[in-house]
Amino acid sequence: MRAKQKIRPCVDFVMVILMPCLMAYAFMGGKLHEWLGLAMFLLFFLHHLLNAGWHRALGKGSYMANRILGTVTNLLLLLAMVFLAVSSVILSGYAPWNIKGSMAVARLMHLALSYWVFVLACFHLGIYWNRIPVARKVMADKKISALLRLALLLYAAYGVYVFIKKQFALYMFLQVQFAFLDYGEPVVLFFMEYFAVMCLSAVIGYYMSALLYRLNRSRGHHDRNGG
Repeated sequence: MRAKQKIRPCVDFVMVILMPCLMAYAFMGGKLHEWLGLAMFLLFFLHHLLNAGWHRALGKGSYMANRILGTVTNLLLLLAMVFLAVSSVILSGYAPWNIKGSMAVARLMHLALSYWVFVLACFHLGIYWNRIPVARKVMADKKISALLRLALLLYAAYGVYVFIKKQFALYMFLQVQFAFLDYGEPVVLFFMEYFAVMCLSAVIGYYMSALLYRLNRSRGHHDRNGG
């Protein structure tokens, strides 16, 4: 159990770092992008193995609004990752495996799902933020917690600007069907902007979950079966 508790935050941390790297195709190139993608899928699978208890609890307990939010988010993210993996294998040009399929369909699927996974994964992080041991310790200090909340809210506000500027919604709903790669953009600016969108998604997930949890408690419920 202790080993699992040590491995779990390490796996999650690496996944958080990999997400913007996978969006940085213009800087990483095709070959590195594919291998980083493989690493992400393996880590995602390991993440689910380490959280097998959530799967076992799906049919148990009551489903209050807060738990429904987490469950729906997790299932959508799982589904998106599965289809993203399928599209990745079809499009693969460097890895030593390949499956046949429509390249055109796979390209559109990969484009849209990349953005959906990016947003959903960070939203998921926000929902379960209070279950991260380090986060709980930091949030326990009222002064540090207040400063951190302010900083994250300001950064999330910048994330709104980036979300619009980078046309996230258009890519997610395939209103734009070809990825625009800005090879002249400074690498530091790119990661600063994508981390801002990550922060935005996590902040929305955190406050939505917190609001629903308070509503549950005000009605006399306590969610004991979250994932």
